[in-house]
Amino acid sequence: MLRKTKLVTIAFTIVTFFSFSQEKIAVFRNSMKENGTDIKDVIPIVDPESNEISLFIADAKNVYGYKLNEDYKVIDSLASDRKRRKFKVLVGNSISGNNHTIFLSNPTKSKFLLMNFSFDTKTTTTKEFTLEQDDEQILQTVSANNKFYLLSIRPYWGILCIYTFDNNEIKRNEVHLNNIPFLTEKGNKTNAVHLLRNYGVEVKKIDDELPNSLELVGDKTKMYIRDNTIVFSFDQNSSVTQILSISLDDFKIDVRDFKKPMEEFKIHQKNSNSFIQGKHIFLFTSNKSKLALNILDYNTNTLVKSFNIVKDQPIDFKNSPIILEGGSFSTYRELKKTKQFLRKINSGEVGIAVRKRGENYQITLGGYKEVASGGAMMMGGFGGLPVASFGSVSVFFNPAVFAYNSSTNTKSTRIECLLDKNFNHKEGEIAENVFEKIRENDQTVYDDVEKAQTVFKYKDFFILGRYYAKRKQYVFRKFTD
Repeated sequence: MLRKTKLVTIAFTIVTFFSFSQEKIAVFRNSMKENGTDIKDVIPIVDPESNEISLFIADAKNVYGYKLNEDYKVIDSLASDRKRRKFKVLVGNSISGNNHTIFLSNPTKSKFLLMNFSFDTKTTTTKEFTLEQDDEQILQTVSANNKFYLLSIRPYWGILCIYTFDNNEIKRNEVHLNNIPFLTEKGNKTNAVHLLRNYGVEVKKIDDELPNSLELVGDKTKMYIRDNTIVFSFDQNSSVTQILSISLDDFKIDVRDFKKPMEEFKIHQKNSNSFIQGKHIFLFTSNKSKLALNILDYNTNTLVKSFNIVKDQPIDFKNSPIILEGGSFSTYRELKKTKQFLRKINSGEVGIAVRKRGENYQITLGGYKEVASGGAMMMGGFGGLPVASFGSVSVFFNPAVFAYNSSTNTKSTRIECLLDKNFNHKEGEIAENVFEKIRENDQTVYDDVEKAQTVFKYKDFFILGRYYAKRKQYVFRKFTD
């Protein structure tokens, strides 16, 4: 059954005001929803070509789709009751003209559902599919240039599979990696698929335009999308960062590696990680006596700048105190000595996050470790809901929400640093990032139950969305750095 609604029945109001660096930019009513079931999820999709926003609001039975123009006015709507209860996790989306497709999976990610919304014909269709081979394991998904790709691996064969979708036609492409050598943590030869298995943890997608936490970038295997190319970085080996790139145009591969600093130390005597930001790659190595950070040109592999931290000397390129957060005794402390910083970060996982703000580079450098709590780690934000509990904050979709929620049950130690466009240290305080502003100003406006909250990037700012159940209203608020 397909339900339609006329735009004249949609109560839509634009309200604008500034308060605490936030701006309410839209309020619209979910007028198509007639049942009393709870809203489970909201799926924001931005068309980079038209700048239109498509918002899909889902309850247990139905999905309600709204298209908004650049002025945040509803220009079209369409609802479907074809959603099936077993498909609970959003994994991606695609856009072709006025056809929008959302892709969902069951909790075990063994079965998938395509839901196509045609705003031209006012119809919806669905199609189920499964991975072709029994030994395939889902790895990640990609939504790039309005197209959707599903990635899986066949570990025994060393094969990476990339599923493409065109007008609901599904094609499976195989990328053979078995004969391309990569190095393990101990320096033994293996293939990239072995590293992509990531010890059972889903590979996280990194967006270098977001404020990423140490907990998010601390993984040894990370995935980036750069110029319609999938880029995997591997930091299992503490002496080299290994890169595997796969073009989404023709599925050709490129392999390169970047040597890390502190080559004089043996593999087991040091920790390391990396971060790709724009035209550069940032690599650092540390132990309890020293930390070395190198900035290399990503295309030429040449050294651009280097920094060092030595345990008995002050850190001369930091713009913040040494910050210790989490743990049993205090949520925030400041450490005085460099040797404390090196000792703390090397007691767990290490990571680096780099974000360009204007012409400057803001760097978060440090480490973290899990705090024993007698239960599974939970992602913060949005009422403490676990990340996999609803689709839009899953590891497979909307990196902005995942980054926003990436404060885990950990104890972290970090410094914040500011570099100019030539990577020279720049004095000054670190400005608050947009996620911090959202958390500080995340206040209830109405005396109402809030559901289906999301954060997504739009143009050069971020939108916080919330659904208010009693009023059946969805509210957009704008936040900038």
